[in-house]
Amino acid sequence: MNRTLILIPLVFIASEVNAQKVQPLEYLKSISGMKTIAGQHNREPNAAPSKWTDTIYARTGKYPGLWSGDFLFQSDNIANRWVMIDEAKRQWQRGAVVQLMFHTCPPTDGEPCAWSGGVLSTLSETQWSQLVTDSTTLNTNWKKRIDIIAPYLRYLQDSGVVVLFRPLHEMNQSAFWWGGRPGVDGTAKLYRITHDYLTNTKGLKDLIWVWDMQDIDQTWAQYNPGSEYWDILAFDVYGNGYNQSWYNYALSIAGDKPLAIGECSVLPTPAQLAAQPRYVFFMGWAELVFADNPPGDIVHLYNAPNVITLDQMPGWAIGVNAINQNRDSELPAACALLQNYPNPFNPSATIRYGLPNRSHVTLVVFNTLGQQVAALQNGEQEAGYHEVKFDGSNLASGVYFYRLQAGNFVQSKTSFLLK
Repeated sequence: MNRTLILIPLVFIASEVNAQKVQPLEYLKSISGMKTIAGQHNREPNAAPSKWTDTIYARTGKYPGLWSGDFLFQSDNIANRWVMIDEAKRQWQRGAVVQLMFHTCPPTDGEPCAWSGGVLSTLSETQWSQLVTDSTTLNTNWKKRIDIIAPYLRYLQDSGVVVLFRPLHEMNQSAFWWGGRPGVDGTAKLYRITHDYLTNTKGLKDLIWVWDMQDIDQTWAQYNPGSEYWDILAFDVYGNGYNQSWYNYALSIAGDKPLAIGECSVLPTPAQLAAQPRYVFFMGWAELVFADNPPGDIVHLYNAPNVITLDQMPGWAIGVNAINQNRDSELPAACALLQNYPNPFNPSATIRYGLPNRSHVTLVVFNTLGQQVAALQNGEQEAGYHEVKFDGSNLASGVYFYRLQAGNFVQSKTSFLLK
């Protein structure tokens, strides 16, 4: 299915999304020092963005509590970015923490590119200076690269999905074109440029920023973009990073902020996590998990009492997991309009909403001109959760808004019909 990115201002959604922002971050803070979320990265192919998460389930009978995807840079993975984004939204709706990485080609070249010669490449000192200098060709190229991924992040934000965003990972790793440049004008400056451009220029204020380092040196302070630029410190373990001295060093940098095992091939043991309890999640790296860990060890870890899997996650307040917020009474605590699913859709979508009390309900759909195109509900309904089908068979592809009114409660959301 071909998709066209459709960008329109969605001011009315902002307050709802901002109310969500603290939920994943506050949850990570709440478990720090007590339990660790199991996580799994889903590197290529983007055409199958839950491949490695599903493999964990096949091995253990449990899903990871953190799902991670990647924008990637090869032609087939670029073509399937929407598939990956849809999976990110689905994982959020299931209650998982959602993380996105941003492997990308150097700004001296366009996309796509190869791993070796593309991501594994270098910039000269002159090129780097231009990259981090405003309005130069390379600086503009970099911002254009960010422009490409920003609509995907905007779509997730408008859908209520709070993303842990991890760009320029392993900043002290000189094998990558962006990494291994210490100092005020080094990799940390490019991170700040990226942060400020996405936050201020593109309006993506709900991202949770992950600053990522690797266990190859203890010079992290030279790569720190500043505490105001990151929410979580992730530590990638491919050497002796499970050593207690590394943990102590990482804690000295993280301070009061959440600390995570950002990625690893060899998974930590439950005993290591008990001895190093500040890690709020660990993330196994795609296929390496299954090459470098005996199957019994993976099962043991996923069943450890100090490890959180998806079935133990609390669910986020807005999304399909809101249905489970008040299990005792089976009634929502407040009126809630959920994001339609699927979204984008073709030709029909399900819209769900919750009523804490019996109410007169109207649910209508409008196009971008403000014209009503469907009336899905108009009448009294009992308290509880309800769902209706929105059939767009006779409508053109585009953006549609659906609005719920129940008593004094009014809320709208955006729906994308892509044929």
